[in-house]
Amino acid sequence: METDWNNLFKVRIKEISKNEEKHLIVKTLIVQKLLIKYKLQRKWIRIYTELNLGKRVCDIYFENLRTKEVYVYEIQKNISREWLEETKRFYRDYDVYDMTCDLIIVNLNEYSYDLDKLSEQLDEVIM
Repeated sequence: METDWNNLFKVRIKEISKNEEKHLIVKTLIVQKLLIKYKLQRKWIRIYTELNLGKRVCDIYFENLRTKEVYVYEIQKNISREWLEETKRFYRDYDVYDMTCDLIIVNLNEYSYDLDKLSEQLDEVIM
C-alpha cells in the first residue's frame, strides 16, 4: 500500500449517530494510544482509520515498517459467529507486502462507559 500522507494519523468518522458514540471514542483513544506509544518511531508507522481494504473497511489499520507488522483493529458491538469467522478468514488471507497481519477485535460490550476506566482497559489492546 502506498502511503496516503493526507490521511495518515487522522480519525475518520463513518457513522454520526448517537449509537456509534462509544465506537468513535474507542477508535480515537486507540489511535491516540498508538501515537503515544510510537511517538519516537513515527516515521516508521502508518495509522489509518476506516481504511478500504478491498472487500472490507477496517476501523483502524496500524503498520510498523521497521518491524514489518500490521495490526488491524475491528471495533464491534454485536459479534455474530458468522461475522467472526468471515473476519478472521479475511485477515488470515490478507497479504501485506512481506509483513505479518494480526487482527485485534475490540468488543464494545466488554468495555466501560467511564472514560478513565475505558482508557485503562484499552491499554491492554495496544500492540
